[in-house]
Amino acid sequence: MIKTRWKIILALAGVVLISGLAGGVIGAHRASVRIRAHSNPENWNESVMRQLQHRLHLTPEEARKVQGHLDTRVDELKILREDTVAKTNEIIERLIADVDSELTPEQKAEFAKLKTQRGPTTLDTLKVQPRKK
Repeated sequence: MIKTRWKIILALAGVVLISGLAGGVIGAHRASVRIRAHSNPENWNESVMRQLQHRLHLTPEEARKVQGHLDTRVDELKILREDTVAKTNEIIERLIADVDSELTPEQKAEFAKLKTQRGPTTLDTLKVQPRKK
């Protein structure tokens, strides 16, 4: 009787633990997808326009003009993002060259292997917090 009770308790604890872990993984994945979607200028454009339309009750003419302004600024944001990634790649390439110049021949061989594993730099891979002033 006592052994059966412990088996049931352990089984329930296992189910609770697995459920919690699965919920955490699913929640983290969904949050990541939402964050990426929110930071995408195209999605931002649509979201802002929906919110402005809902809150301000824009006339069709006002909506057309506001959408034109949004489109222009979103295009500017895309250019800025592309420029940021390009400049980041330049800095990383200079860092790689600086590190390479400090290494022994044996270390350079291993470092060359590391360089081949480097993936593309995107804003998602940077994950940099703004500096505190």
